[in-house]
Amino acid sequence: MDIAKISTESVELLSLITGKKLTKKDITPPVLFLANLVIILIGVIYADGKVVEEEKARLKITIHKFIPPKGNVLELTKLMIHGVSKQQLYKKFETILKLIYPLSTPEKLLLISFGYEMSAADGDMDVREKKYLEIVGKKLGVRPQNLQLLEAGFIHQDNLDKKSIDEVKYLLNPARFHQLDNIFVKAASEMLNSLLPSHNQKQNKTNKLKQTVVYKKLKEFQKYRQELENICNQTYQIFAESSERDLLPNTLIYEVDKILEKIQSQKFRIAAIGEFSQGKSTLLNALLGEKIQPVREIPCSGTVTVLKYGDKKRVICRYKDGKEVEIPLTEYQSKATISETAALGNMNEELAHSELEEIIFEHPDLELFQSGVEILDSPGLNEHPDRTAITQKLLENTDAVIFLTNASRPLNQGERELIQSLKLQLNGNKIDLPADNLFVLVNF
Repeated sequence: MDIAKISTESVELLSLITGKKLTKKDITPPVLFLANLVIILIGVIYADGKVVEEEKARLKITIHKFIPPKGNVLELTKLMIHGVSKQQLYKKFETILKLIYPLSTPEKLLLISFGYEMSAADGDMDVREKKYLEIVGKKLGVRPQNLQLLEAGFIHQDNLDKKSIDEVKYLLNPARFHQLDNIFVKAASEMLNSLLPSHNQKQNKTNKLKQTVVYKKLKEFQKYRQELENICNQTYQIFAESSERDLLPNTLIYEVDKILEKIQSQKFRIAAIGEFSQGKSTLLNALLGEKIQPVREIPCSGTVTVLKYGDKKRVICRYKDGKEVEIPLTEYQSKATISETAALGNMNEELAHSELEEIIFEHPDLELFQSGVEILDSPGLNEHPDRTAITQKLLENTDAVIFLTNASRPLNQGERELIQSLKLQLNGNKIDLPADNLFVLVNF
């Protein structure tokens, strides 16, 4: 959504609809989207000349998806509903276009999707409602094939067009809405689940299957590591005997000892870093072959999590005051997750008041862990009040960093600054040199 495209005429129109003197500053993304949503939903409701209870209930449910926890948006929305109904703005398509102009293609598709969902609220799509949505969809520039998919999806037809499914899923990918507000991310995710439930169920069933991930190269590495350890032991013995005969200095023994200690530690630490909801947890679950990390479209992880080998499955919460508490495995995902209320409202407040330092998840059966790999999963750092401290902690004794971003948009300023900061910390503040252990992974 390009707020810069909101014209003076649009502000005056919204003032007329609400009966309040608004300024451009008052027209936030939720307010503008809600204005368009109210017009289209009421247009659908009145298209067949009757208003049923199911439609009233659906209107209330849909509208509340976009009401932020704080502010006066709810009050403005009530005024919009009254103003749009009274002035019959849903019939004035040129007026609709003025308000829709700042919306992106994915936002327009999300908007018309709610129109089709409303039309199906009473269990049937009236011909007049479909005609109204086709006209609005055409004005929005939505492809006819995608409108057909929306209609078919909400009346639960089978054999949906695969090409249209892929395009709609691409446009409604929740990652496309991260630059707006988390309420849009959640709405897009729920819309896809409502529109394509059978398709998503098949996908989720596939994703839930526990996989046995085999890392052949790691097995080879462990073999070479053992051979190297044997060579170091032999070298240590030779240097020790030579030192006793004053043939070599003692310093060589210490150097070999340090190398041997590093080899025997068997640890290789990887940190997964990025902004909220960029796919860090999804990637780690795929690498491990088991769904350990909590996953959802809106911001999820709230604290640093260390995933490592242990003799048994267990979860340890380490607090800022030094206290350590082992919790049941069933409580892990809820403990590692930001509450939905905070994710959709003020995350900073919940994160700032958290007493958790980190959560340690030990697992005896995963090959990565058995091979000495430890993984650090970071919370999203773009809105975290302790971003600098967390980044520094993550990089302590870390061998490699994976930075995740999304291909649906360019790198934002925060991501560019974070990547530059990671690079400097990993390569010893050498501005002109790359960091050979920093990998940028783009999620498509």
